[in-house]
Amino acid sequence: MNALVDTICSAFCGELQVHPVPSGYAISTAFADASGDKISFYLTEEEDGWRAEDDGEYLSGLIARDIPFDQGPRAKLLDAILLEAGAFWDRDTYEIKTAPFPEVDVSRRSIDFLSALIRVRDVALWSRDRVRSAFRDDVIAAIRDRLSNQVEIEENTAPRPDLKDFPADLLLRSLTSDQVASVYLVSSSDKLNEALLAYREFGQHDPSISVVALLEDAEFRNISRHKYQRAQNRSLPMALFRGDESAAIERVGQEMGVLQ
Repeated sequence: MNALVDTICSAFCGELQVHPVPSGYAISTAFADASGDKISFYLTEEEDGWRAEDDGEYLSGLIARDIPFDQGPRAKLLDAILLEAGAFWDRDTYEIKTAPFPEVDVSRRSIDFLSALIRVRDVALWSRDRVRSAFRDDVIAAIRDRLSNQVEIEENTAPRPDLKDFPADLLLRSLTSDQVASVYLVSSSDKLNEALLAYREFGQHDPSISVVALLEDAEFRNISRHKYQRAQNRSLPMALFRGDESAAIERVGQEMGVLQ
């Protein structure tokens, strides 16, 4: 058993390197990221203790690769992981760091911080499909929270059988009238075009069917500004969801007449 313990300890600690630097210590670990680079961090001495921090390269690298970790479900995942380790990310430098802690806690806090650095690598693995799924889930939850007594929700459904070529991401049916709303969850130019086509085909002409485009946020990362301008100039009802979720859902309710 002692030999096994020694082997395990060697595997975890054998490549651990601690080097003094002017501000404290640079620590290189046995763990590597997807590129093969060793995950490392610093212990920096402060007046009131020690701080663990990385060099900011990981999060700034996500920005360079156009991976929006600072919004939507990726942001929630990142913040939750860092919160467990008592850490946060600096909005100016993109460094992941902790608040100062006493020297007696250095060992435990270093392990917690390293665990967080390993886990935040999952942020880059969140595919667009998973992000879209989270967007849909959040919208459905917000509709149920705000309109549960006014509408029922169907997914990937057309407003009428003769409009089967125009399935909405979410179809809301009023519980007290024949009003329906075709809600398009827009995270790309193609989806925005789909919503605009449905609006011009029947949303403008049939008073019983509302067409609403819900854009996830105001960043327009995958949406052409020209496409957005075109939709706006043609009066497509649109709302921005993230950051003002309740008002966005109220806009949908107002468009279909279940809210004043």
